[in-house]
Amino acid sequence: MSQVNENKSNIAINQEAIGNIKAAVMENKALVYLSRSMIEENRQMILSNYAAAFMGNRQLANQNTDDIVSNTYNILSSLEAETDIEKNFVNAAINGMSLKFLRHRSELNSSVLAISEKMADINSQLIEVNKSIMEANESIVNYNAQNIKINSEMLNGSMSPASATAEKNAAMIAYNTDLLKQLSENVEGNREKMKDLVASSMQNSDAIMANKADISERRASIIKNREDMSENRSNI
Repeated sequence: MSQVNENKSNIAINQEAIGNIKAAVMENKALVYLSRSMIEENRQMILSNYAAAFMGNRQLANQNTDDIVSNTYNILSSLEAETDIEKNFVNAAINGMSLKFLRHRSELNSSVLAISEKMADINSQLIEVNKSIMEANESIVNYNAQNIKINSEMLNGSMSPASATAEKNAAMIAYNTDLLKQLSENVEGNREKMKDLVASSMQNSDAIMANKADISERRASIIKNREDMSENRSNI
């Protein structure tokens, strides 16, 4: 087979492969958008759960604690104590109540600090994510600028079929075949990663919904505590 006919055959093979790989690349693109949509949805639900748990349930639970401590103090203060022993008993009980509350508050401070440290670490990671996004955007801009320049050069006659030879064509075809091989490997790698990412996002979504249900149940418990506390206060 002459070099010209061999080139023609290889070009046809590459064209068929390009059609197949294009479909795979576009399918991966759709999966990328799907996974990103799920991740964004999960992130918004996580923030919603965070607000409900930290700004809602936690604040109400803390208010219950303050009111319960106030009730406890009022109950202890209302105890009738006549002798010094009885008065010491009441005052020691009040001190013990105050210390237990302060220990509880201090332990909560430690837990909030640990949570804040995690959030600060997450914020640092989000900053790195933003940098990666900006770098990806820059690569798009650079690719576009490079190809605009190439198009301008072609319009000015930099590429002319008249200068082609069978040997040059063979070299171009070999280069294209190598690109196809590299692209196929990248497409397959991306596909496996995206399958894992979509599966992980679905698991995250289930966990987030379970957290949401737990937050609702916890709120019901907090409200029940407040009702019981109000009943205690009415009996003081």
